Amino acid sequence: MRSTTWEHLRDELELLNACLLREVSRRTQKNSHLDLLQGFVLSEQEIIEILTNQIAMSPEADLEQPEAIEETTRQPRDNGSLTATPQVSQITALFQLERIEEQCLMLCLAPEINPQYSKVFAFLQDDVTKKQPTTDLALKLFCKDAQQSAAARGLFGAGSALFKNRLLHFGQPGDRQYPLSHRTLKIDDRIAAFLLETNQLDECLVDWVDFVPLAGQLPAFVPGDILERTIHLVQSSFSHNDGSVRLLLHVYGRQGSGRRSLAASVSQRLGLPLLVADLRRIPAGETSESEALWRLARESLLMPAVILVEHFDDLLQEGRHRELAALLEAVHYFSPLTFLSGTKVWNPENPKSIFVSLECPVPDATLRMHCWRDRLQHDPNELEDVDLVELASKFNFTQGQIHRTVEAARHRANWENDSPLALTRTLLGQAARTMASPNLGGLARKIETNYTWSDIVLPENQLVQLKEIESHTKRAQVVFENWGFGRNYSYGKGIAALFEGQSGTGKTMAAGIIGSALGLDVYQIDLSCVVSKYIGETEKNLSRIFEEAQDSSAILFFDEADALFGKRSEVKDAHDRYANIETAYLLQRMEEYSGIVILATNMRQNVDEAFVRRMRFIVHFPFPGDEDRERIWQKTFPANAPLAAEVDFRWLARKLKITGGNIKNISLRAAFLALERQGVICMDCIIDAAKRENEKIGKIVALAGFRGREPDKTLEVAEVA
Repeated sequence: MRSTTWEHLRDELELLNACLLREVSRRTQKNSHLDLLQGFVLSEQEIIEILTNQIAMSPEADLEQPEAIEETTRQPRDNGSLTATPQVSQITALFQLERIEEQCLMLCLAPEINPQYSKVFAFLQDDVTKKQPTTDLALKLFCKDAQQSAAARGLFGAGSALFKNRLLHFGQPGDRQYPLSHRTLKIDDRIAAFLLETNQLDECLVDWVDFVPLAGQLPAFVPGDILERTIHLVQSSFSHNDGSVRLLLHVYGRQGSGRRSLAASVSQRLGLPLLVADLRRIPAGETSESEALWRLARESLLMPAVILVEHFDDLLQEGRHRELAALLEAVHYFSPLTFLSGTKVWNPENPKSIFVSLECPVPDATLRMHCWRDRLQHDPNELEDVDLVELASKFNFTQGQIHRTVEAARHRANWENDSPLALTRTLLGQAARTMASPNLGGLARKIETNYTWSDIVLPENQLVQLKEIESHTKRAQVVFENWGFGRNYSYGKGIAALFEGQSGTGKTMAAGIIGSALGLDVYQIDLSCVVSKYIGETEKNLSRIFEEAQDSSAILFFDEADALFGKRSEVKDAHDRYANIETAYLLQRMEEYSGIVILATNMRQNVDEAFVRRMRFIVHFPFPGDEDRERIWQKTFPANAPLAAEVDFRWLARKLKITGGNIKNISLRAAFLALERQGVICMDCIIDAAKRENEKIGKIVALAGFRGREPDKTLEVAEVA
């Protein structure tokens, strides 16, 4: 194909040479001031040699018959003629060029093929600095007389096919200060590369556009119904295509939801490559962003290719209207099929193209389970079906996120062992938690815990309820999808739990244990940062929390929730009305959330009944009794702590009517007191630490009655006394 291209280029250049030689012959009767610079510039004879030796002249090119040459240059383009290269014919068809516009294009292309043409142009323009052709030279070469030249000046206007489509541009930035006839012309680098069959992207696209050839497209996880309907839409739109159809598809969804896969699958079905443009990678430079977007659209026509614009939401922000308008105008003008990839719904005003907005949804738990199985089938693993059900139920992942999670677990396994290591539930859980980490900076803090179910002290009934929360989360896929309960719950599939009880009774500890047991992160919401006095700001903060957490499946823990989820009151002023709006908004977002939300409160009576009704679990954390306090004392001190034999936890449990949180504080203070004394944690250290804790919480308890281990009866008598 390339040899054929050069044969056609040679034919075009022979015609151009004939025109140039004719112009040289016209100058033989004139005196040129360049003659004064003989030895520094080429002579007329040397110019003729350049034009006659570099390309063999065709027999039909007769310098004695200039009229015949003029007729050839002015004839309308015959696309079947051998005088046009296939590439030139394509440019003509794509941009609707006339024959004289083709000739101007070839005139500016000539120096790209042979630099000797620059000397010819300088000679004909009586200026050694003008190595590019001027508009005046082009008009002299391709117009019969002054009247035609005047009529053809519009070829170089901003709205002409040559300049509107950036096929040509003026050679120097300052050319516009000169008359049109003095301005030099230069072919666009990308158009020159196209005509010379050099496969390359436009220079201003290289840093932010990826060319994905057909062989490199690997369509992956796209919901089958969405893919087939999209392909049907595209094929039906272009079935009777006359070249004017423009299709604009806006695809939105979470990261990894298959937006790029959808575009790749459609482009592969059409037999076209894909141009993936990342708006966040556009470099700041001489080329404006609007111009870069325009050239992206033109590139789709030159390739041809399908366009995928990623991070399209960035153009919807305030102050980006010009760039958005430039992109939409350019793709309507050039690109037959464009995908705009974002994360939220968008509908343009008065779209010029055929417009469709499609959502790439997160797969349900059943599809997620199949995806986990597909991704793990080629890896050695120790997972059973029940483990896949748990992964699919816990992590509300897209298929792309599942793929990256398995990759991360595989790399972790290789790092932990030199030989290939089977993927375990623990490895996959760790990788999934890393993948799911939300960005809640300033609004929440992550609760880190090493506690397990054996560490918490609660009555049996409360402990059973807490473990039910774990079980509901792990088995949600079976109940809602396999058993069909999901049909009755359009929302509210997540778990909402209310933990109520005095401070220090274990509510935060229980939330951390549930998260640890499930392998999910727990985030305690900082209400001081969430609640704002400014109207609408509280809702914005809550919206951000739930959106980030939704992608990560994190457990949201609202401590002292009555401050935010308090009872809705009668509207007496604007403050009451907006407080009620915030409460209603929270209620809505909790119902929509598919993960776990835990509300903790010290005063259940202050929580709005609308929240209480929607709680799947309400767990009361009672004030611990004597036996529970004794167990808490025993669990508080680590096994390797230097604990004196005289320490009597039973006596402490009966004497100190406090919560587990207070006991935890006392044990830590006693340890530091022991370090300052004999290095052993004795009863004196614990009693002194207990006095400090009681003073802090405003309690007065007599603790001087301890005299070593005594029989239970003596203890009881002492307490009565």
